[in-house]
Amino acid sequence: MINNLFKVYNCPICKSERSLFKGKIRSKIKEIDNYFSLKLCENCNHRYLSDFPETEYLNNLYKTNSNYVFDHDASEELKKENFREYGFKDVMAIDEHWIFSYVNLNKAEEYLEIGPGLCEMYKTFYQKGWECNGVDLQPFIIAPGIVKSLEHINNETKRVAVAFDVLEHTTDPIELLNIINNKMKDDGLLFLTFPNADSYKSKLLKSNWGMVVPLAHINFFSKKSIKLALEKSNFELRHISNFSLVDPKRLIKNFIKLPAKILLDLIKLDIKSIFSRITEFWLNILDLLNGDQMKVVAIKKFKNKL
Repeated sequence: MINNLFKVYNCPICKSERSLFKGKIRSKIKEIDNYFSLKLCENCNHRYLSDFPETEYLNNLYKTNSNYVFDHDASEELKKENFREYGFKDVMAIDEHWIFSYVNLNKAEEYLEIGPGLCEMYKTFYQKGWECNGVDLQPFIIAPGIVKSLEHINNETKRVAVAFDVLEHTTDPIELLNIINNKMKDDGLLFLTFPNADSYKSKLLKSNWGMVVPLAHINFFSKKSIKLALEKSNFELRHISNFSLVDPKRLIKNFIKLPAKILLDLIKLDIKSIFSRITEFWLNILDLLNGDQMKVVAIKKFKNKL
């Protein structure tokens, strides 16, 4: 069984003691199957695990590529293996992304990315001549400017900071946001993505929501809780919206094929498969209506200087 866990009695964001039990959490990992519960803060609608790992222990799980925080999907493992073999020089930069509507890439300043992973976004800024820094705990992520701790990055110098799919992995999101804030210039832009706890899928599926994966995902933000977290860490919210990872074209193709697949299931008397196909289809529809991912743009507030 995993060690170094502690019970969470107060909401990690608003500190309220009032919470609702949203169910035991199933896991592919036998040792933690039904061990954790999902809690919902009645004050700010933040969702979080009943037990958190100690920070040092959690960091070590990421450093050692533990099954507790990585699912070792075959395609992702292949991408990691390619990075190990060919390195940063062969990473393809991103041509289009929603954050480019807010950032002038051709005006090079200083860039910070928390959890750059396979470095596609990092490479984009690097190629444009930005002075880049990043923090990633995985030992094989090696690139110019990437370090293993935020302590090694200068304060108050970054114009742009990115933390995609990071906050849900941390035991203390507000502390991390405060540290990021200290690294940024006044008026610097922060870009975030994370699972959307206000989504229809989250509310309907509760602890069975696909984003609820201990110990990889620990915190699940609502619009209310992320606004509060940003306010507590000296950021001003500029944009917030949900988005879906469901491909509408693929969904239409699957819908066209659905009757034939259901007919085959009927012939086989596979009622469970029929139910699963229909459920998945409608969940994808709900996801398109109110995506289970969130994107946020925030700006660092100016400090009062005497």
